[in-house]
Amino acid sequence: MSTPPPRLNRRQALAAGAAGLGALALAACGETPAESAAGSLPAGLQAELQRNLERARTEARTAAEAAPRPAASLPTPGAKHPVTVAMYPSNRIGGSLFGQFVNGLAAARERGEDRYTYEEASLDYGRNASTFSLSTSLDAVLNAKPDIVIYFRADQADLLANDRLAPLDDFLVSDPGFNAADFWPGLLETGKHEGAQYGLPVAVSPHVLLFNRQLATELEFEPPAPDPQTFDAEVFLDSVRRLHQEPPPSGGLGSLGYISRFTPEPDGDGDYDASPSPYELLQSAVGDLRGPNGDFEPLTSQPAVAVAEFLRAWVHDHRLAITDGRSTRSFQRTGQFGFAGSILAFIPPSRLIGSNLEVYPVPNMGAGRSPVFVHAMLGVLAGAQNPETAYDALRHLAAGLRASSVLPATRISAEGVAARTPDLAPEDANLVEQLMNNATYSTLSRRQAGLITNHIVANIIFGDQPPNEGMQALAEQLRSENADA
Repeated sequence: MSTPPPRLNRRQALAAGAAGLGALALAACGETPAESAAGSLPAGLQAELQRNLERARTEARTAAEAAPRPAASLPTPGAKHPVTVAMYPSNRIGGSLFGQFVNGLAAARERGEDRYTYEEASLDYGRNASTFSLSTSLDAVLNAKPDIVIYFRADQADLLANDRLAPLDDFLVSDPGFNAADFWPGLLETGKHEGAQYGLPVAVSPHVLLFNRQLATELEFEPPAPDPQTFDAEVFLDSVRRLHQEPPPSGGLGSLGYISRFTPEPDGDGDYDASPSPYELLQSAVGDLRGPNGDFEPLTSQPAVAVAEFLRAWVHDHRLAITDGRSTRSFQRTGQFGFAGSILAFIPPSRLIGSNLEVYPVPNMGAGRSPVFVHAMLGVLAGAQNPETAYDALRHLAAGLRASSVLPATRISAEGVAARTPDLAPEDANLVEQLMNNATYSTLSRRQAGLITNHIVANIIFGDQPPNEGMQALAEQLRSENADA
C-alpha cells in the first residue's frame, strides 16, 4: 500500500504558492528563479511546478525571439536573391517525393517571380535510427551558410535540442497567404514544440497496403472491402494466409501473401528490419504513442499488447515472414505477392499503370486511426543571416513543393487526389482522402521510433519477453530516454 502524499496546511500552501508564482514570473521574464523557490512543496507538486517553469521559460524565449522586428526590404521580382537550402540529397533518396525537389525548387522560383534562386546544400543522409543526427549533418554544410532546412518530422527533435530552428509564429501571423485551416486535420501541430511553430509541413502520405488484384484472381480469392473500420487484424490475417503459397515441389517462388520480412539480427548500426512495421500497427491500435501525458502509457494498453502478440504469431505461428537472407525482390518483380506495405507518395504513378494494384488501409488494430507520414517539413535555420528574407523565400518554396508533391500538406478533395495520381481508381482516391481526414501523426524522434521497432523485434518476436512484459519494459525505456533528453 503506497504512502499518501503529505498534506499542506494553509501557511505552507500560501508560502509555496507565493514562491511558485514568483518563480513563474521570473521564468516568464527569461530569468532563472532561485532553486529554493519550490523547496517547501511535496515532491509531486515540485515536479508539476518544474514543468510549468520550463514551459514559461520556453514561452518567454519564444516571445523574445518573435518580437516584432523592423520592416525588412524584401527582394523584388527578378532579383534572383540567392537562398541556400539544406536538404537530403535527392540522388540518394531515389524515386520518392525528394526526387521531385528539383521540380519543387523550379516551381518556387516561378511562383516567386524570380525573387530567389534556391541553391542546394546536400546533407549527409542516414536512414539508421540509432546513430543519425541531422544537426551533425548540418555542421558539415555550415560553410554554405544555409537559410532554410528541409527535413523529416522524425528529425525535428534533434534540430530543436540543438537550437537549430527559429520560431515561425511572428512570420505566420503577418503572412496573408497562411491559413491554419487549409492544412489536413492535426498536421500543422506536428511542427509545433511547446506551443510555438517551428516547422511547416509541405507534403504527407498515409501508410497504405497495395493489393494485387491479379494474384487474387488467379487464386480465386474474393478480397474483403477496403474499409478502414472492418478491415481489421483478423480479416487482414485471413486474407494474407489465403494469398500465401509455399513454393511448388517442382521449384519456383510460390507467393507471399504480404511482402513481409523480419531480421533476427541487427545491422551494423544496431537496427532491425521489420515489415509489417510495428510502428504503423501500433499507431493504428492506439493513435498517439506518447499519450496525452507524454509518458508512453498507450504502449502498455491491451490494444498495443495485442499488436505485439500479433507480430510474434505472424513470424512463429503463421510463418508468413522471411527471416533469413532471401530477398523479396523476385516476388515484387514477378507480381507474386498479395499485399505490399507502402507510403503512397513514394510510389511513382507510372508504377501503378496496368499493375492491378489497389489501395487498402493499414489494418484496424484497435483505434481505427490511419498512420500518416510527414514527408517534408520546412524550417528557417536559427543562424539565418536575414530571417525575414529566409521566411519569404520559405513560403514560396513551400508553395512550389506542395504543387509538385503527390499529396500536399494542404487539404485537397478526392477529385484533387485523382487529378494528381490519374493511375489511381476513383475509389482509391476517395480512400486516400478518408484516411487523411482520420489521420494520426507521429510525434516521436527518429531514435524513439527506432527503439520501438528494435525492442519489439529483438525482445518480443525473437526474444523471450512475453508481450505484456515486453511492452511495459519498452514504455519504461522510452520514459528513461525522454527524461535524459
